[in-house]
Amino acid sequence: MSLLLEGGFVVTQDKERRVIPGGVLVEGGRIVSVGDAGARADETIDCSNCAVLPGLINAHHHVANTLLRGIADDLPLEPMLEKAFAVDAKLTRRDVQIGALLGCVEMIRSGTTGFHDLFYWEDEVARAVRESGVRGYLSWATLDEALTTQRGDPVKNAEAFVAKHKGDPLVTPSVGVQGVYAASEETYARARDVAVRHGVRLHTHLAETRGEVYDHAAKTGFRPVEWLERIGFLDERLTAAHGVWLTLNEVRTLARRGVSVAHCPVSNMKLASGGVAPVPEMLREGVTVALGTDSPISNNGMDMFADMKVAALLHKATRWDARVVPAQVALDFATIRAAEALGVGDRLGSIEVGKRADLAVVSLRGPHTTPFYPANLISHLVYSCRGSDVVATIVDGRVLMSDGHVRCVDEADVVARAQETARELYEA
Repeated sequence: MSLLLEGGFVVTQDKERRVIPGGVLVEGGRIVSVGDAGARADETIDCSNCAVLPGLINAHHHVANTLLRGIADDLPLEPMLEKAFAVDAKLTRRDVQIGALLGCVEMIRSGTTGFHDLFYWEDEVARAVRESGVRGYLSWATLDEALTTQRGDPVKNAEAFVAKHKGDPLVTPSVGVQGVYAASEETYARARDVAVRHGVRLHTHLAETRGEVYDHAAKTGFRPVEWLERIGFLDERLTAAHGVWLTLNEVRTLARRGVSVAHCPVSNMKLASGGVAPVPEMLREGVTVALGTDSPISNNGMDMFADMKVAALLHKATRWDARVVPAQVALDFATIRAAEALGVGDRLGSIEVGKRADLAVVSLRGPHTTPFYPANLISHLVYSCRGSDVVATIVDGRVLMSDGHVRCVDEADVVARAQETARELYEA
């Protein structure tokens, strides 16, 4: 099966960050030509007055929590978690699957082709991934058995999940750890052992709130980053979500150990966690920074265009410097840097010959993106575009949406099922 995206502005995100007028030719799920494609294909998508981007990658998510969207707005983290846990305790496998499928449809509609999840029952999320056709980097959440609602040992659950799904073309399994507030040194060590033995990645929350950092320091004598380094958990296989309450020395520790960070500015701002992640320092010290929406409880949406804009503006405002986190860097967070953070930068994150064809086509025809021209294209993508401007989404060469129509699932049915499931949860 071949596919031609014809007549657009190709935002390659290659090393030179070139924007090339022309097309992208895809064969067998791979990009075979960029620019002057000069070929016929089984299917052609007209990309006139559109940008063709690498598919966006959401680097930190809890996708099944779409069903909890709006139940705990305008609350700080701890009361929000109390409400979330009360509903979470009632979730069934069917609920998780439909919540995840709803989230996958939302991501397809806004040009996100892959997401990095942290949850339990990730096998149900994997079903949603395969049904919808997006890529899922799925981390089974582990924590101390005394603190979990999971049946059985969370670490053993995670290992079984990894063993079952390794080698899946769309599902990349990994091991998650909830955070230092819910996992002992033994749990962290066991989780890391599973990841090392199976050759998969790790995913954890880290330094999200001041309380997390100070409470852990009071308990152990060490801040979370210091403690995780002492127990040997920090290395290049780890993506740490948030990284808000970090000192400069801790940033340098993450850089030295090769840890990537998933920056989640909208979630952190909505929960009023205080502080701003030291992203400029991370960039300066060589930490790979990606962008995540976090949970639909604490972000409500999955529009990576909105989060790119916020990521850029937040740091400009707090540093009093309009040059901090420019548009190109924000776009990098959601594309090539996200791919690198997840260890797939050699296959995804940019539009280059030989890479897998995960792509998004973004219309530049709207009044809010007019006028556009090559010189302002990148800034338009970050500061003007919205997820609703995405007209086509492609994963591995398969068209999941075109002309604004979701082709991979029955969108109306998914929405109706999710609404009914939520009603049952809240009325029970």
